[in-house]
Amino acid sequence: MALGDFFKKLFGSSPKEVADKAETFAEETLEKAKVAAAPLVDKVEELVDTAREKVNEHVPAAKETLENAVETVKEKATEYAEKAEEMAEKAVASVKNAFANDASEEAQEIKTKAEDIVKPADENAD
Repeated sequence: MALGDFFKKLFGSSPKEVADKAETFAEETLEKAKVAAAPLVDKVEELVDTAREKVNEHVPAAKETLENAVETVKEKATEYAEKAEEMAEKAVASVKNAFANDASEEAQEIKTKAEDIVKPADENAD
């Protein structure tokens, strides 16, 4: 029974007393935690404010950098579009010239053949 007496003295004899002691202990511990955490909360708030200031300092620079990057991309895209257009125009001109030269050569061959046919007919007519 010594063990039972020990627990009765430690916790009291009724479950209500045990619950009251546990509640009191929890409340005291919570208060101690709040007091201990208060400086940490203040420090966290300071760090958040500092971080916010730093971010706000860098936002304009980041925005400017992004705007510059977008402008550079636009310039390069325009430049490459112009080069592509020039290449397409040159390709079209080259194809036209190739067909024109081929047609000109064919016309010359037809003319030569026609002349070859007409010459003997002119010679026979004399």
